[in-house]
Amino acid sequence: MASLPKNILTFEEPFGDTNGRITELQTASEGYRRLLEEKIEDLKVDAVEIGKQALVIGGVIVAVYLLVDALLPEDEAEIKTKSGSNVSGSSERHTEKTSWVVKTVTSYATTWLLGLARQKLMDFLATQQNTNAGTDTNETSK
Repeated sequence: MASLPKNILTFEEPFGDTNGRITELQTASEGYRRLLEEKIEDLKVDAVEIGKQALVIGGVIVAVYLLVDALLPEDEAEIKTKSGSNVSGSSERHTEKTSWVVKTVTSYATTWLLGLARQKLMDFLATQQNTNAGTDTNETSK
């Protein structure tokens, strides 16, 4: 009679040590989960900082717009109707003439205020970048 091959007579698990592999994979997945949670927390912090900067920039833009809108005269002439006229449909254009001195002073004031707002915004952004750079180096050294 022919002898049977040796591997048929002994029983081995077909996939090896599955319990050991399961614990190894669970440990690896737990490490990846913690890493992802840390990255998500970092993204949340970055989103909050960027949101604050966007609000400050938006506020500066709105303030400058309102300031320019208040200082600069409108280009459209006002239309006033004549109440004492016999012609019912006639209207008269009324334009306010401002002197060139007033126009020059308002344009210089607007330019100066825009430059001041720009400088304040640049200082704020530089401070935020320095703060972010300082916190990043502290987090990596822990």
